[in-house]
Amino acid sequence: MVRVLQVGMTRNWGGLETYLIQQFRHLDPARVHYDFVNITGEYDICFQQEILAAGSEVYSVCSRHHDPARHYAQWYRLLQHHAGEYGAVVLNANSLEYVYPLVIAKRFGIPRRVIHSHNAGYDHPIGRARRALIAMNRRLLRASATDYLACSTEAGQWMFGAGTSYRVVHNAIDMAAYRPDPVRRAAMRQELGLGDALVLGHVGRFSYQKNHDYLLDIFAAVQRERPDAILLLIGGSVEDTSFLDAAHEKAERLGLAGRVRFLGLRDDVPALMQAMDAFLLPSHFEGLPLVGIEAQAAGLPCFVSDVVSRELAITDLMHFLPLGDAAAWTQPILAAAGAPRRDTADDIRRAGYDIDAETKKMEEFFCSK
Repeated sequence: MVRVLQVGMTRNWGGLETYLIQQFRHLDPARVHYDFVNITGEYDICFQQEILAAGSEVYSVCSRHHDPARHYAQWYRLLQHHAGEYGAVVLNANSLEYVYPLVIAKRFGIPRRVIHSHNAGYDHPIGRARRALIAMNRRLLRASATDYLACSTEAGQWMFGAGTSYRVVHNAIDMAAYRPDPVRRAAMRQELGLGDALVLGHVGRFSYQKNHDYLLDIFAAVQRERPDAILLLIGGSVEDTSFLDAAHEKAERLGLAGRVRFLGLRDDVPALMQAMDAFLLPSHFEGLPLVGIEAQAAGLPCFVSDVVSRELAITDLMHFLPLGDAAAWTQPILAAAGAPRRDTADDIRRAGYDIDAETKKMEEFFCSK
């Protein structure tokens, strides 16, 4: 049995966290065991109680932003005591601003050191100092990483650069949880008091990447055509609440406060997707968004920005639209929303996004020499 140390799960319930916990739940414990390092130890990571209850460890080191010296010292002591227990360490990353876990893992002789790209763009402007840091970390990766993984071709090219060999690992899902179900749909719509409204939905943290400002412009245009329309916004923010605050203010300013539902972080996203009539994701950039796979599994027509990787188009439910005039999204949405749902499980399985099959591939990866 191979023990693997996973790094990168945070307290923010996002695609990376969902990817890791789905894989964790489907591992064969006789072959592979995951433990986790919480690199912002001032807070619990998502699913921490579930992870501990399953018999895995969650090691905590303080945030490097809070106390850099203590952060690196705690990493050193952690691997000084436990490195010999692990056959692999995986750094799940949204950028290359932090690669220390792989550097220290090499120092202590962990044989397989993996960098896994989960993103394809930056949430904040990149100045000269950050560019220099990223360039330095690329060199450190070449010296310390043994394997390169990415959630999509675009995510691999963006993070690792041309000429780097990497393996695409699909953001797989438990398809049964999302399969269209009229009974669950009716129950959730009743619970939310949606009646016969046209319900659009979005799942994602409030950040520059997810582009809620433009999303509200799209909804305002749709609502002018369909006054009964409702927008469900599922997600929250960690530390930086500016984008969440701005979304609340814009909804008020556009006169949509009664039509936009801010539902916060939820653990019932599959049921909420049943209640929707269409899914929107007008992001500025993405790696390969897990939520887009989930929405297709739920049988939802999906409208995403054309900067998102075409690898997301697993079914004919996926529509790519430009980030230009938000009103231009209206007619495509109205034309497709409310169409009868269909079971897309076979399409998703053939494309390689079934969690059972993909977890077995990861087990083979970690068990191979």
